Amino acid sequence: MSNDILDWLTLHSVAGLGPVAFSALLREFRGPDEVLRATRERLCAVPGIGPELADAIHTDRDPAWAEEQLRRAEDARVHLLTLQCPDYPGYLRETHAPPPILYVLGKINVCAHPTVAIVGSRSFTSYGRDIAYQMSGELVRRGITVVSGLATGIDTYVHRGALAERGNTVAVLGSGLDRPYPPQNRDLFHVINETGATLSEFPMGASAEAHNFPRRNRIISGLSLGVLVIEAGERSGALITARLALDQNREVFAIPGPVHSGRSRGTNRLIRQGAVLVQSVEDILDEIRPQLTQIPMRNIRPKPAPEPLELSHRERQVYECLSSDMPAHIDAIADRTEIPAASVLSLLLSLELAGVAEQLPGKRFVRKPVRTG
Repeated sequence: MSNDILDWLTLHSVAGLGPVAFSALLREFRGPDEVLRATRERLCAVPGIGPELADAIHTDRDPAWAEEQLRRAEDARVHLLTLQCPDYPGYLRETHAPPPILYVLGKINVCAHPTVAIVGSRSFTSYGRDIAYQMSGELVRRGITVVSGLATGIDTYVHRGALAERGNTVAVLGSGLDRPYPPQNRDLFHVINETGATLSEFPMGASAEAHNFPRRNRIISGLSLGVLVIEAGERSGALITARLALDQNREVFAIPGPVHSGRSRGTNRLIRQGAVLVQSVEDILDEIRPQLTQIPMRNIRPKPAPEPLELSHRERQVYECLSSDMPAHIDAIADRTEIPAASVLSLLLSLELAGVAEQLPGKRFVRKPVRTG
């Protein structure tokens, strides 16, 4: 297996050999090992592979980079899935020019379940936040895996809503898995990996460059039966995901927003252009139900009964700084508890996922009622 994956990584190291050209080669050859052994003339005969790229495959491939990638992935417990692996996500494999290699942390088979993507703006309102959290939670209770992009804003509450219901969620990154972005969601990244998965087509060590995110978005839509857009302005990246979903023959859903809200202009326009207007989770399920064969969609998994919550000493310190009606800023909590702000943020995430705290815009937090042990 290691020799096989090294062939994939070695071919992947060739500059200018993107997913489209990689897919063209795989249509003509049985695997990267044959590509690497092929003559220049044979490579040039492949549609879309000209003399320049054929020469690069012979002269610019980097076996040392491939070995380094494999070592770094193994050290980080990252799985490498190639297009020929049985665990490669089936929906994504069906798209045009899928990523030849996926880097995956967590449960590699989580995308074997039916999946729906939920995306939205980094700049959000309490309306969008609550809808994202609610829709995500209701979908995972129906057995659906929820996919998003780990960005600040709507994406964050999509993942949190799924985790709060103990459901499956997948985060698709625009960076290497050893450089999760954004840094504000690093704790969330680690929590997702415990029960769901994070994945990326970008190699270990890759930083989050702006041009990575449209490529990331095509994976979000490609993994899914449909894409739900919540609060997207006229130039939101979420609209790119919606357009890619249409290109991939996926369903596009949108939550209507106030007509005077700039943050809803993009979603309202999607509805005007034919996206499915969503008022409840049933509107999504009605559209994707014909494609589902694995789960009975009417069987809702009941919410687990609340249990007395055992808080650690530090969690209790943070929890006692919160009230149900006066939001507390993270800096004020850090001052009162004398716990570093970065640690306070991690503790607050634990309290959120336990259902006893809620984050409001501006890094402010309030308490939810709970029975503590």
